[in-house]
Order: sequence, then C-alpha cells, then structure tokens
Amino acid sequence: MNKILLIDDKENILLVFKVILEKEGYKVETASTGREGLKLAVQIIPDIIISDIQMNDLSGTEIFHLLKSRGFDIPFIFITAYASVEEAVSAIQDGAVDYLTKPVDHDRLKKIIARLIKNNKSGIKTDKSLIGSSQLMKDLYTRIKAVASSNSTILISGGSGTGKELISRAIHNQSSRKEGPFIPVNCSAFSMSLLESELFGYEKGAFTGADKQKTGFLETAQRGTLFLDEISELDPIIQVKLLRVLQERVFTRVGGTSFINLDVRLIAATNKNLDELVDKHLFRHDLYYRLNVIPIKAPALRDHPEDIGELVKTFSETLCALEQMTVPEITPGFLNALKMYTWPGNVRELENLIERMLIIHRPDKLEESLLFEESKFFSKGLNRSLTERERIVNALILCGGNKTEGSKILAMPRRTLYHKISKLGIQTEEYMSV
Repeated sequence: MNKILLIDDKENILLVFKVILEKEGYKVETASTGREGLKLAVQIIPDIIISDIQMNDLSGTEIFHLLKSRGFDIPFIFITAYASVEEAVSAIQDGAVDYLTKPVDHDRLKKIIARLIKNNKSGIKTDKSLIGSSQLMKDLYTRIKAVASSNSTILISGGSGTGKELISRAIHNQSSRKEGPFIPVNCSAFSMSLLESELFGYEKGAFTGADKQKTGFLETAQRGTLFLDEISELDPIIQVKLLRVLQERVFTRVGGTSFINLDVRLIAATNKNLDELVDKHLFRHDLYYRLNVIPIKAPALRDHPEDIGELVKTFSETLCALEQMTVPEITPGFLNALKMYTWPGNVRELENLIERMLIIHRPDKLEESLLFEESKFFSKGLNRSLTERERIVNALILCGGNKTEGSKILAMPRRTLYHKISKLGIQTEEYMSV
C-alpha cells in the first residue's frame, strides 16, 4: 500500500485530505507542524509528501530542501495560497513535483498522485542500487551481508563514482536499523563552521542568527544510519568532536549543555588515502582507528569490466523509462569499445556517458560508431591490461576503421600504427563504418 504524508498546521485540512485519500486506497500519515512532518518523513519515508507552504515553524519548502539535502528523493506536492505561488514554483524548479492553489481541486490532486504512483510502478527506478554479477561484486555483496547485522563503524574507501553511498545504503537496508532513517552527509559540501551546526544541531541563541533550536544530522539519524562521505575533509576541531561521539556515544548541540544519548550506526567514506593523511598529520590517527573498524573497498570499474554490459543495460532502461524513449539494442561492438577505457570516473562516468549518448542521438542501437565523437575522451584512459592487438582493434572499432583517428586514440604515430596493423594481420576493412 502506498504511503502518503500530509503536513499542514490546520487540523481540518488534514482531516479532509486524509478521508479523501484513504478512500482511494492510500495509507495516510499526518503531521500538524513542519518539524513533526520532517521527523515523520525521515522515519517512514513516504512515497509522496503533500505539504502546505506557510506554517508556523518550518515552511513546506524548508522541509523539501532539508530532506533533499539529506539524500531523500521523495516526490513533493505543495498546497499554497496565491501569495506563495512564486515560492512553490521555485521549489518545482529544484525538483518538487507540482503545486495546487487553495481552494484545492481534489480531483486534480488525485490525478497527480495516481500519475506518480503509476510512474513508480512502471519500472522507473527511483532508488539506485548496486549492479554487477562479477566475482568482485559478488565478494562485495558477501561482505555487505556479513557486516550488516552488526553495529560496528565502517570505513568505505574508493575512488569517486565507485558507489560508496550505494554500498552504505545496502548495509543499512540489510541491517536491523532498516526501518530507521538513512542520513547521507557530504562533508565537503559545507563550510566547517556550518558543518558543525549541521551535524550536532544548535540551541536557540547559540550564535547570531540562531533564533530557534535546530536538530542536527546526528539527532535526525537516531535509530538509523549516518553516512559521512568525504570524511577526510573534516577540520581538526570537528575531528575531535566526532571522536568523542564515537567514544562516549553522547553529544550536545552547539550552545547546549544537555547530553543526548546517541543510537546511530556510523558509516564513513573517503576517496583519499587516510593512512597517508595520518602520516602527514592531516587526519587524527585515533579517529582513523575508530572509523576503520570494518574496512570495505569500493571496486573501481576498470577492475570488473565484465559488469559493463549489465550497467549499460540498466542505465539505458532507466533513462528511457524516464524520457519515454524506446530502449535501444546494445551491440557487442559498443560494449567492447567501452571495455578499452579505464574509467577514471568509474560507474558514474559510464552512467553520464550513456545518458549523453541516448539524449543526443536517441538511437535504435548503441553501436561503436556513436562513440566516435568521444575518441579524445577515450584516448585519455586506454585500458593497458588489454593486449596490443586488442587495443588496436578496439581503437579501429571506435573510429570506424579510420587509421588517422585510430592513431590519435592510441597516442601512436600513424606510420607506427600502419606497421603494427600489417605485422599483426589486422583486417581494417572489417571495422569500416557502414
């Protein structure tokens, strides 16, 4: 049964909407304040949120942006008076679904909700998950399953785009905390002064502009999982405070004196070598050891190229569903060409490439000729694990048999390429563009 969260500070509106939507077969939860709505949204993770904009504490758009900043991608519908339309439109530009002006057209509201539910059931993925059936990925799944049931702190390391957040979500979803919130925080996205108040929250009057109490990420993640990405970016002061939290399992809000007991599982991630940062005195060794209780390595895409086909298929189907396009055929030549590249941006780079190919060309087939425009892009990262013959053949496939372009991809003089083609007995006519 689909869950809908209603947030409005007028009890009569909550009652009317609840009756209407429950008759449509939805499970409806209500909140009469913005703060209550924010807390409930994190706890139950509804399929849709319907919220008034103007409320006494948090506005609907503030709730929307707070949830979005914490990684919750929940469809939002705003209820607004005429004076707040501009604010609603701004939120829609940032990713909200729609808004309705008062008095609300109930039939239109039901149609909007039905459309959202239909889209979610039509195969359009709203939650990303780990993809791959290679031995390397199977080993990762086994490790996730082994550690999920514990409360131990985990440190995930790996390059950008390897799916460190997806790993942490998979751990959370298989843990006893799966009914609690999963709160992702990118430490590099905040200034250090702001990050402290965002993590720990603050009391009213704690500093200039603190006109009301604020709940921080630590408190929001109670009985759930807090994921701290880019942990290497923490400044020394916050490192000390986080170390104490891990040791004592209590914390105080900024400007506060009352201790709050912490019931949170912490997962941290880094794309930097924390061992080296510790050696250079750029990261506290005691915090490092507290974080690195269970290490997990997020594999680079170049280390499991056999998963590229499954990834391309998933990305294509997802985007085509969203864009209402026909899913193209994926040719072996296209996949072979992708495997010649080292993917420094990992899975994220592959996903962006597939999106670019589909949106620009809208092809019936994903063929190697589509990658011709990307030849300079691919020349920056040829997969050196391939044999020389495989690299040359893949380069020729990529550029449709054009030896001049092939020499550019291979960073090889054209005369040298001609010699190697002859020596290796490569029939270039096989790779000419049709």
